Amino acid sequence: MANTEITVKESAKKRFSLFSHLFKRTAPLTPGWKGAFIALAFITLCVYFVQGYYFLGTRGPIDYLTGTFLFLLAIILVTGVIAGLFHWAKKMPSRYIWVALASFCLLFISFAGPMQLMFLVTFSIIIAFSILGAFLYRWITGAYREAKKVSKVIAGVVTAVTFGIVCIAGYWLLDDGNAELPKPYRLQAMKPADRYKTTMANPAEQGAFKVKTLTYGSENNYRKEFNAEGSLITKQVDGSSFVDNWSSIRTRSFGFGPDAMPLNGLVWYPEGEGPFPLVVTVHGNHIATDYSDPGYEYLGELLASRGYIFVSIDQNFLNTSPYDDMFVVKVLKNENPARGWLMLEHLKVWDEWNTTKGNPLYGKADMSKIALIGHSRGGEAVSVAAAYNKLPASPEDGNIKFNYNFGIRSIISIAGTDGQYKPAGQPTELKDINYLAIQGAHDMDVNSFDGASLYSRIGFTEGSEYFKASVYMYGANHGQFNTEWGETDGAGLGNKLFNIAQLIPQEEQLQATKVLISSFLDTTLKKSDEYRTVFQDLGYAREWLPDTMYISNYMDANTTIISSFDEDIDLGTTTLAGGRLIGEGLKEWKEEKVEMKNMTDQYSTVSLGWDRASTSVVPEYTMILPNDGLDVSDHNSIVFSMANGDREVETSGTHALIDLTIKVEDKDGNTAALPLSSEAALLPMLEGNIVKWPFTSFMPTKEPVFQNFAFKLSDLKKANPDFQPEQISKVSFVFDQTEKGTVLIRDIGIRNDKP
Repeated sequence: MANTEITVKESAKKRFSLFSHLFKRTAPLTPGWKGAFIALAFITLCVYFVQGYYFLGTRGPIDYLTGTFLFLLAIILVTGVIAGLFHWAKKMPSRYIWVALASFCLLFISFAGPMQLMFLVTFSIIIAFSILGAFLYRWITGAYREAKKVSKVIAGVVTAVTFGIVCIAGYWLLDDGNAELPKPYRLQAMKPADRYKTTMANPAEQGAFKVKTLTYGSENNYRKEFNAEGSLITKQVDGSSFVDNWSSIRTRSFGFGPDAMPLNGLVWYPEGEGPFPLVVTVHGNHIATDYSDPGYEYLGELLASRGYIFVSIDQNFLNTSPYDDMFVVKVLKNENPARGWLMLEHLKVWDEWNTTKGNPLYGKADMSKIALIGHSRGGEAVSVAAAYNKLPASPEDGNIKFNYNFGIRSIISIAGTDGQYKPAGQPTELKDINYLAIQGAHDMDVNSFDGASLYSRIGFTEGSEYFKASVYMYGANHGQFNTEWGETDGAGLGNKLFNIAQLIPQEEQLQATKVLISSFLDTTLKKSDEYRTVFQDLGYAREWLPDTMYISNYMDANTTIISSFDEDIDLGTTTLAGGRLIGEGLKEWKEEKVEMKNMTDQYSTVSLGWDRASTSVVPEYTMILPNDGLDVSDHNSIVFSMANGDREVETSGTHALIDLTIKVEDKDGNTAALPLSSEAALLPMLEGNIVKWPFTSFMPTKEPVFQNFAFKLSDLKKANPDFQPEQISKVSFVFDQTEKGTVLIRDIGIRNDKP
């Protein structure tokens, strides 16, 4: 037994001696490696502590220092182990390997952006500052005093060149990006004033009502403004079924767990008896302690003055919080359904206040006229809320009963996400609700038009008053829709990779948002139908909108869809039974899912390509209408959505716009035709160079965005008086105006334009 104990002790001593020998035999760093070590460590720590402030600075100095030092310690320990392994390879000093590995981790997370550019910037900093540090340290310590002249010259040149590269790269990072590109398809240029005579008032002007404000929130709130004098008190709600991975640190930071979420709101409302339509707005994902809900005050002030109650609700406790999420160890998951569910819980409170005598909001809200607005993840939350509003129970758990059924008539998605949450594994589908999607071409966060996907999944009961619309705006980014977020769409130094110079000023982006949202709400909640024309044709808002480039789409419940291209794989059939599709002389004819910047979307289109030089006939695509199911008169219009499918066309150039002919034929063979350009110009894909030159190609720069066209049958009859609209049998797209090109078409139908 004694021999065994001695053997164990000797074995332990041997292992310890090997471990200690590792440090004893570590040779001192040579001047070059020591300089590289110092320079790289210095620049990395500078970058890291600046980025740490972006993530944690709003929490106060103690949390900032605690969080940054703990994460730094974790990185140092992990990379130290790896560096120890490299030490045995005897290729480079282990201490330099250690700091290089730690630098890679810290720098990589600091420059969040396109993955390729993150790697490039990280490696460039490591290599440049290692070389610069090595040579400078050798110069300072006199390592070149006895060196040959040629060695000194080479060392001097390398040092100077490296320093120059560092200066150029630093300027590139600090610069806002490329100068603004030309905007050849500006709204004012594409929509001439003489065509858009209107008496409508600017919907973005302050209204006649005096605006009052109040706040409400749950007791013992983590934010004092929601328990200020005069604030209304709300109960906390249990949202634990809608979120996963809520950390104990998050509970300590906010003062509650997922089972006790507060209902907090900032309210702007008109002075008067009411009732007024209720508009509830929710922000998206941002740093949790950098509060987002005050960023929609510009909408609150405007809409309240125009006779709406506007509420901006607090969901910051569901947002990204590196400190509370232990950076990457315990990140909050699956919070998307909670965002939508909480909106309905807020509406429940408003419904109670609205019917409680003595409450300052008694009778103020018209609960039959409700709109939900969401930004970023909030843009998806409004669709979740609209879906939950009509369900008897949660799609994930039938034991969670719903009983909402509020009068939600309209939803608005501002740079909204889509598909992050799929109830019961299915995309959210909505019916009989008004929908508006707004997206910026220079969005550096949700940089693909996700709101267009939900647009494709909204349906209507024929003959109802609902409609859906989308507006794609050149120069708009993600953050400038919220005054607290601004021109940077990420957190910290990663924003320096993006081309901020191409953005329109924030005041212009806010102006466009006010015009579109106010027009939409007036149309859908107040039935000011004159503003519907704004979404049918943005030319009617040309005097109010900033003069940049736009692509808009529109469809309403008075449209009978003949072909959406979503139904099957047969190229010859229409969505409405009994119709046929025929192509002739086409270079490309296929039905496919729409390929956006970052994904292939779930809605379909027909892609038609032509090259007149390669065919002896005029390329043409014809839809033969069904014999039954259509009641057509000269009050109707042929409508469709079309996008330029040519990704090679440059927005900034002077490339000729695609034109073609829309031809109709009646059962007697009488035809009438008008050029597409007589209705509107088909714009090319708007190119948003989001990443700075010369790395623009590191992220997709363009995607097809559909725009609506409407050809009145009465106008076609004017082109040929013999044409009989009520006897229409064919609609053709004739590619006779432009030599070659590609277009995408969907949602071809007949719209009843009520006289």
